[in-house]
Amino acid sequence: MTTNLNDITKRKTILGTGQEESRGIPRSGFVDPTGEFPNEEYYFSNNVNKAAKGETTNRVYTGGGDYNVSVEVSEQIPSRYPYNQVTETPSGHSIEIDDTPGGERVLIKHRTGAGIEFRSDGSVLFSSRNKKVEVSGGDDVVIVEGEATLVYKGNVNVKVSGDYNLEVEGNINVTTAGNKVETIHRNHKVVIDENQNTTVKGSRGKKVVGVNTETLLSDNFSYVKGNQENEVKGDIKFNSGAKLITTAVEEWVATSKITSLAGDTISAIGVTGTIGGHQVDHYGKTFGGPPGGAGNGGTTHYGTLIGKATEAITSDYANRAGTAKQADAAKSAPNGSPGSPGKYETKMPYEQIPQTGPMPTTPLVNSHISSGTYGIVNVQVDPEDKLLNEIIKTDDYDNLINRDPTIHEIRSKLRDPANLNNSTFTGNLVASGKLNSKFKNTPPKKFKRISGVKNVTKFGSRQLGNAPHEKRSKRFKL
Repeated sequence: MTTNLNDITKRKTILGTGQEESRGIPRSGFVDPTGEFPNEEYYFSNNVNKAAKGETTNRVYTGGGDYNVSVEVSEQIPSRYPYNQVTETPSGHSIEIDDTPGGERVLIKHRTGAGIEFRSDGSVLFSSRNKKVEVSGGDDVVIVEGEATLVYKGNVNVKVSGDYNLEVEGNINVTTAGNKVETIHRNHKVVIDENQNTTVKGSRGKKVVGVNTETLLSDNFSYVKGNQENEVKGDIKFNSGAKLITTAVEEWVATSKITSLAGDTISAIGVTGTIGGHQVDHYGKTFGGPPGGAGNGGTTHYGTLIGKATEAITSDYANRAGTAKQADAAKSAPNGSPGSPGKYETKMPYEQIPQTGPMPTTPLVNSHISSGTYGIVNVQVDPEDKLLNEIIKTDDYDNLINRDPTIHEIRSKLRDPANLNNSTFTGNLVASGKLNSKFKNTPPKKFKRISGVKNVTKFGSRQLGNAPHEKRSKRFKL
């Protein structure tokens, strides 16, 4: 028998087939002719099951799991002989009925680690190493007095043939790293007893085929940082029970084939501009302006004036009259010779019609535009993008992530050396408590994430146990 790492084929070549296949064949009836027993762990000891003596503890498989999800139950004290009745099959199946005081439990375990375990405190561990199928021919009721955690590493499909009723007495928090799609073939009704807040970091679209009705029983505020455009194919009506005020910093335009503006009191003022047109009639009590001739910045009238004028600049018969009231007498007055004054050369004081409102002078108009209740409002919506950055967090994480990242996302980003050395990104993670400040410290060389030590299979130098020729020289691992 060789001690090298030679399999049975090589050993047959070295020792010969007859010698290799004949050594270790038991010739006594007091040993296991199959060579399976005793197992390697029972060499040189009695064959009372170690689990029965408390030297080892059989447990169902609880590996895997997920980050920050605990699958631990109460600590189980070791079994004491002879309280634990153990049945263990050659392949590794175990059934234990343990009556150890303070550690009473029942275990049914498959050789793969799957099974069910009833702990001393009443906890139940159920473990499946592969697919799990549950079929209930009738009703199914699940009551959990404490907290419950479900972790699915794959997809989850829920199909309900009837109604699906969900009643939660506390909060509902839904977080998805991907998309959320809802398809509702009939009606959708939402009732909110208190407040509702919606934050959309990207674009938002809404399509309504039927009538869209919105009823607000209190104030309505809309703030738009960019442009707003409304296009309506039909009519638009704005009805206000109090005031309707519109202002524009640069330009306000109202254009239509027919435009109507009516009110008990109307004011249309400006420093410069035009009111009227070729076929427009002007009606009113007073048409006035600053006094003085046209060359002195006064009011000028072009065209035919029908009616009465307080003071006429020119007239067929009153070109020498001081006031228009003297026009009838001026009509029969003798003409003055060239270069000589006429009889009515002396100007008479004219009657000033009282003003019904303040004269719209330039200072008054500018004051009205820039201040006051009806002045132009300078719109400011998040001028420094503080609210925008607070929502999408692109500045905090240097455009790498637009929201608070999870621990998995942080680990993924830090695998890139550029992100690892990005002080803006890592600094905010450290400041928010999502990353340890010593994340860049080099780990000691003797510690590795994956051990590089390999288990080496060796052959014993002498026969252990009573193995048949096909299991000659049982292998063991260091």
